Parts: sequence; structure tokens; C-alpha cells
Amino acid sequence: MINPIEKISSYAASVTRVLIIALASMLVIILLVGIFYRYVVGSALSWPDEMAIVLVPWLILLAGSLGVREGFHVRLTILATRLPLGVQNVLSKLVLVAIAMFGCTLFYSGYDLVMRTAGNVTPSLRLPLELINYSAPVCGALITIHCLANLFGSKEN
Repeated sequence: MINPIEKISSYAASVTRVLIIALASMLVIILLVGIFYRYVVGSALSWPDEMAIVLVPWLILLAGSLGVREGFHVRLTILATRLPLGVQNVLSKLVLVAIAMFGCTLFYSGYDLVMRTAGNVTPSLRLPLELINYSAPVCGALITIHCLANLFGSKEN
């Protein structure tokens, strides 16, 4: 039987994968439009750069949170692999706890940032800055959930 936190993490990871693909596709299209207008039409648009500024934090933080679940982040294992297996397991759990603490900190400080910047808008599109700043608490929560799933969840499907 799958642990409830593993179910939540698995579902969140599935949604995150779709969002990453959608955001990356949108970013490429928006930047290509900007390049086309700048170099072919000869008139630069202001909104493609601003939309990139809105999309990139979401793309990076969502991909980072998925990396926590799937373990594709770069890590140095030269010393850890020389330790006994039991110590390696404990060290791995400690690293997950540290990452979960980072996720909690990102959630808390990101939410504080959202509250401090509420009501501010981007210069040309007049989009609420919360569109950018909510990426921190959302991804902080995802990082924490994925760490908890890795710590306590079963990997059986």
C-alpha cells in the first residue's frame, strides 16, 4: 500500500512535469516572437522579455522541486560511497532532512516576499508581482513534500 504522502508527491510530480513542459514551450515561443520582431520586423517588443522574467523563476523552481523527488540533482558521492552502507543510508536521510528544511525556509520566506510585494505590478504588462513571487512558496512546499515522501513514503506503485 502506498503511503498518503507518496501519493501526494507522485501526483504533484505528475502535475509539475506537465507544467515544466508547458512553461518551457511558452518561453521558447515568446522569446522567438521577440527575436522575430527585433531582427525581422525591426521593432522590438517589450512584453516578451517581461514574460520571460515571469516564467523563468517558475520553470527553474518547479524543475528543482522535481529534481528533489527524482534525485537528478548533481551530488558529490566520492566520500559517501567509501562509507559503510548503514552510514550511507543515515547520511542520505540527513541530506533529505536538510533539503526539507530548505524547502520549509523557501516556503516561509517566499510567502513573506509575496505579502511584502502584494499590490506591485510589472512595468509594461502590469501583471501582479505575485505571479513571480508565488513560485518560491509553492516550490518550497513541493520540495518539502517530495523530501517527506523520500524519507517516509514507499516507492512501490
